[in-house]
Amino acid sequence: MPLARAIADPVRSAMTLPFEAARQQYSLAVKVGLQPNSMLAYRQHFNSLDQLEKATLGAFARQV
Repeated sequence: MPLARAIADPVRSAMTLPFEAARQQYSLAVKVGLQPNSMLAYRQHFNSLDQLEKATLGAFARQV
């Protein structure tokens, strides 16, 4: 099992990179003032991004 996990981790990291970049870009947009600094907007954005990630990546999606 450790060998399978060691092989899967780089693959998972590469596959989740676009979603992590989207999370980072949203945070930067809030800091700059392009997005509202709202807890509700934050939750809605990250919930939709989480659903998209799970639909796209399936078992490789981030588990929170």
